[in-house]
Amino acid sequence: MKRNDRILVLQKAAEAMARGDFTLDIPVGDDEIGHLGKSLKALSDYLQRQSERTQSLYRIMLECNLNLHLIDVLNHIFESFKQHLSYDRITLALLESEGNKLKLHWSRACYQRLVLNIGQSIPMSDKALQTILNSREMLIINDLNSHLEEFPASRLTQAIFREGIRSCLICPLLATGKVLGFVFFSSRKKNVFKDSNLYQGLPLQIASQLSALIEKTQLYRGVKQNKQLMAQKRSLEQRVTHDVLTGLLNRMAIFDILHKQIQRAKRGGYGIAVIMIDIDHFKNINDTYGHLAGDAVLCEIAGRLSQSARVHEYIGRYGGEEFLAIISPYDRDGAIKAAERLRAAVACKAIQADHSLIPVTISLGVAIGSIPDILDANLLLRRADKALYSAKHRGRNRVEIASENSAEERCVNSPEK
Repeated sequence: MKRNDRILVLQKAAEAMARGDFTLDIPVGDDEIGHLGKSLKALSDYLQRQSERTQSLYRIMLECNLNLHLIDVLNHIFESFKQHLSYDRITLALLESEGNKLKLHWSRACYQRLVLNIGQSIPMSDKALQTILNSREMLIINDLNSHLEEFPASRLTQAIFREGIRSCLICPLLATGKVLGFVFFSSRKKNVFKDSNLYQGLPLQIASQLSALIEKTQLYRGVKQNKQLMAQKRSLEQRVTHDVLTGLLNRMAIFDILHKQIQRAKRGGYGIAVIMIDIDHFKNINDTYGHLAGDAVLCEIAGRLSQSARVHEYIGRYGGEEFLAIISPYDRDGAIKAAERLRAAVACKAIQADHSLIPVTISLGVAIGSIPDILDANLLLRRADKALYSAKHRGRNRVEIASENSAEERCVNSPEK
């Protein structure tokens, strides 16, 4: 090839390299242009390696940002950087038990015989580990035999030496100034990581991406565990405060609400309504259709009452086929309208139970407390119960309201909670 043609080829190769294209053939030789070609080829090889490293790091960054699958990222690292770091094994170890031990969470090697396996833990009292932890910087061990002589009691050093490892490059995983653990790049050859300047940048960049992902993963796991604990707490509260069959507030919970609403009514100077509710002829339903059908009727009525209730109207199961509604703040007319709404919600259509359509109605007794002397839980319950008895006596499927002029009925004892 002529001199000018060779120069033109080198010029095009340099231009291609500037674009990130390293595929062009570069002519070499023993003359001045040939030596220039050799230098240009060496530069091309170096830039290509750097480009591949950068692309691999970029893919790691994408993996870390797009998902929380740490194992996928670690496998990608193992497969992508071997030609750049010359390792036989990569190990991820994280601090646990408030930093008292180091646990192996992931490892992958080019060979089968492993002494250190996933799940193994090493106490941080290990002198070699303490040295690594205290430095918080990348550590290169190019002769593990000498390192073992320096730390003969180190369980970690003994284990990796038995495995045949002779060189290690150890990077701390740091997040917000805290050491999360370490990533170990290991080789069964000595002096693999001898040129610390060559290896300084890449391992630390890998460790930085891993640290961010591990911190994000641990935060996600903490949030998830917190959600699970909150769900368990809500489930426990539900079991403690709600009736098992109907799902309504149980007797204890509805009484607790009654006391709290009375105290608020006293402070706010407004009225409160207590409504006692009973299913009409419920014994006949059980006798005619069976107790399973009776349970189905109870659940359906509970559902209709709940759906009909407004935001500040509380419905609970008082006991048996009786329910209790607490409505506050309400005056006389508002309480009657609320009771009629509840009555109509049950009576509007028959209930399907045990392949039968069962017509069901309820009777309701309403007691209003609008002045401090009448704002007493036991007194309101007694009045509501009397009004309910009156509704039953007058034909059922109706609402009766108790008189507010029976102060002599006031009883100082509170109902059970």
